[in-house]
Amino acid sequence: MAQRPAVPTPLALALLALLPAASGAGAAQAPPAQARPAASADAPETATLPPVKVEVVRLDVVVTEKRGRPRTDLKREDFTVLENGRPQPIVQFHAFARLAAEAEPRPGGELPDSEQAEAEYLLPARYLVLAIDDVHMEADSLARIRRALTRFLEEDLQPEDQVALVTTSGSSALSQEFTADRAVLLQTLSRLSAQGRHAEWNSVPYITDYQAELIEGGDPSALDAAIQEILVATPIQDVGNAERLARQKARAVFSESVYNARLTLTALERLCRGLSGLSGRKSLFLVSDGFVTGATGGSGASFDVRRIADAATRAGVAVYSLDTRGLAASPPVAAASSLTRVVPGTVGVVEGMRRRSEQAERDAMHALAADTGGFLVEDSNDLRAGLREILKDTETYYLLAYESTNPRRDGAFRRVEVRLPGRRDLRVRTRSGYFAPDDRRLRAPVTEAGARRQEQRESEIGAALGALAPLNGIPVRLSADFVSLDGATCQLVVSGSVGVSALSFAVRGDRRHAAVETAGLVFDEAGQVAATLPASRTAMDLTEAEYAELVRRGLSYQRMVALKPGRYQVRLAVREDATGLLGSAWRRLELPDLTLGRLAASSLFLMRDERPAGVAPGADAAPALRSVQGLPRFGRADSLYVQLQAYNVRQDADARADLLVQAAVLRKGVVLATAAPEVMEGSAASPPVHVSRIALQPFEPGDYELRVTLTDRRANASVARVAPFTVE
Repeated sequence: MAQRPAVPTPLALALLALLPAASGAGAAQAPPAQARPAASADAPETATLPPVKVEVVRLDVVVTEKRGRPRTDLKREDFTVLENGRPQPIVQFHAFARLAAEAEPRPGGELPDSEQAEAEYLLPARYLVLAIDDVHMEADSLARIRRALTRFLEEDLQPEDQVALVTTSGSSALSQEFTADRAVLLQTLSRLSAQGRHAEWNSVPYITDYQAELIEGGDPSALDAAIQEILVATPIQDVGNAERLARQKARAVFSESVYNARLTLTALERLCRGLSGLSGRKSLFLVSDGFVTGATGGSGASFDVRRIADAATRAGVAVYSLDTRGLAASPPVAAASSLTRVVPGTVGVVEGMRRRSEQAERDAMHALAADTGGFLVEDSNDLRAGLREILKDTETYYLLAYESTNPRRDGAFRRVEVRLPGRRDLRVRTRSGYFAPDDRRLRAPVTEAGARRQEQRESEIGAALGALAPLNGIPVRLSADFVSLDGATCQLVVSGSVGVSALSFAVRGDRRHAAVETAGLVFDEAGQVAATLPASRTAMDLTEAEYAELVRRGLSYQRMVALKPGRYQVRLAVREDATGLLGSAWRRLELPDLTLGRLAASSLFLMRDERPAGVAPGADAAPALRSVQGLPRFGRADSLYVQLQAYNVRQDADARADLLVQAAVLRKGVVLATAAPEVMEGSAASPPVHVSRIALQPFEPGDYELRVTLTDRRANASVARVAPFTVE
């Protein structure tokens, strides 16, 4: 491997000069300005219109016989797709089924030929999200579902199934991203607890969420029942005062109910949208005691459940609901154990409201499932059987895609329906529709549009950062590394690169315009937020030449934050302003405890010489180094520069160290070339720094790993660091 001697010490400080200045623990600082073609992080928001795009809608479709048995022998021509009642051309069709050894043949005989039926009997990856609605779950229900989920995770899943466990309360400590490790999931499951977000409404009058919604909606019988309860409990009250108290209590209960419903429904929407970057069968299991949405109570704060249908359609997710109350019966309202004080004239009304309340709480779960292609499992104390029923439904389905013939981008909800003409013996389940793109908001004045869309931007960025898997709408590369400027405190260095070729640049004359917003979070090992990387907005106004250069380099991002030793996960999310397109990337790393006195090395920081072609490196001409940590790609004519620091180096009485650095290039774990060891020089005033140059001409295009080994010969200790790079 061709490698030059160590670069002189002044150059060894080059990368540290490129890094952002460090500050106190938990703070994140912006890097100094870097060369970005006509890109400004502080540029004002622009109301640019994206190019017109055809809306492609993908649907997971489940077809069953009347007894619930799935059908897998249907062909493309058997299906008709309607959008707002208008037929749509099907441009993609696949059938998927898991073949079980014990499967019985259908009445028609053997399974059809895969080519004739355009079917694939090998299922793609399966992703299951167990969404525990701890906002609306009592402690006894949680105990039952914990037992059922334990057996489900241990006995019913396929080894390759990827499972995530999350709570609707949003507690990161009670969530686990996708994993096939059942032990990790069981450990997370053991930490679940009811959140107790309901206030104690046991005082007179006792009003359920459903009754409160009826009263707010103007139902006279629901209000009269509450008034009569007050008069029975406190006979000195007059009717007018009792009505005032009843309405006041109903309003408080209803407000809390709407708030809790929004918590759950917003969490479901975020979970669905966060799955858009995954390919395969994606199912969300909503496990809940049920809830009312507040939609009939006249509250403007109620959640539009069509947003979940839209999110599920765009991400390809089916939502299934499991009622964890099972068959447990509530006591009659006239029983001694009932909280409600009733008079004979209102017993029937209150009992009827109680029954309708239980049904209303199921109706919300049923609607969520029906609108996304799933179903509700209810009235069963065998919760594990319900989970298995849902799991079985994910094994057989059709994938249909169509290009919408409706060119309007007006933000209206489009109702989708899939039919099987002439097949009345079959039942079809799929998602109910989606919201069309809305360009009207982009035509508003800049200041008005910015104020109206700020909440939406923050919500979508937050959803991307909290997703269960990285999103791929925008290509994002991320590197998470560490360095220490004083040899004691670790600085996390976050370097990212955004692939701008995926952005919808608006063309105005001879210039291209686009804007993106970038934000990041750092999570500790317990899932808590350890640091926030502040959101930044970059507006681009580029010539064609500048655009081509930015496509080659990528839009760079860099932040630096001081953290204590430990294991962390870094998440970086990017959102395009005009279209709402999202991309994200994750990286894990461990920051060492430098106070223990053991030999340690920083991460490897990669750089490229940006001098014009034809200028040969020499001792009298320092290279113009640029960090490529976020996008480590090199041409064969390039030289790769790599820097690392050494910490806790053993020195002799004259404060001299005896350090060697040796680099090697690997491909698929095989060492291709090894450089001769180099002496690493440094002073006692600061941690030693070393930069090496590696010529890449001998290496064919492809992906490689650079491994650098640091050896302290006085301490008889070594440490190695590895970094990936690509030769193009």
